[in-house]
Amino acid sequence: MSIGVVLQTLNQQFPDVTVSKIRFLESEGLITPQRTASGYRRFTESDVDRLRFILQTQRDNYTPLKVIREQLEAMDSGQVTAIVGASLGETLVRADQFRAPALTRLTDADVAAQAGCTEEEVASLAKLGLITPDESGFFTADDAAVVSTALALKAFGFDERSLKTLRNNARRQADLIAQAATPVANGKSDTARQKAEELSQQMTALVVSLHGTLVKTDLRNEFNA
Repeated sequence: MSIGVVLQTLNQQFPDVTVSKIRFLESEGLITPQRTASGYRRFTESDVDRLRFILQTQRDNYTPLKVIREQLEAMDSGQVTAIVGASLGETLVRADQFRAPALTRLTDADVAAQAGCTEEEVASLAKLGLITPDESGFFTADDAAVVSTALALKAFGFDERSLKTLRNNARRQADLIAQAATPVANGKSDTARQKAEELSQQMTALVVSLHGTLVKTDLRNEFNA
């Protein structure tokens, strides 16, 4: 089957998968579709099953491609019929939750409507640096989510200084992830940026999960002291 048919088949279970993602996995040597004389990719049912295994392992177990490759090699050699459940540990969030938001062009009024607040509150959070419009002055769906969450925290008593502290902490965590992913993004392969984005999503899920677990542990110790 063609890559378009494969994409339609996989989109039923993995709606976020793209042609670029499939080509990226091929460039990493995880799948090897046949090629026609004119160079077009042709996939078998076995190829689709292999792709499904890779995507599910990434999504559900947050497994790095290096580990997935080892699992596939073990399956190919007959050492195992399937390896599932190997992960980096239990995480609070999934890596696919950190994909780039869908392209949206929200005005401050749109953000206020989605977050259930006033435009003045949106402007206040933008001034704090929690959300930042693009060059044309538009926001994304993620910005609307930030506003909604920040206002919920304010209802619990978080003031502007507290929210700014959370913003700065997030920036430091993003910097750590970027430091690890940037060398990959600067690679010479055509899929370097795609690979860096994949790694960033996986690391973000781990960092956020670790942060959340540490906060939970510290609070438990605080109130049980």
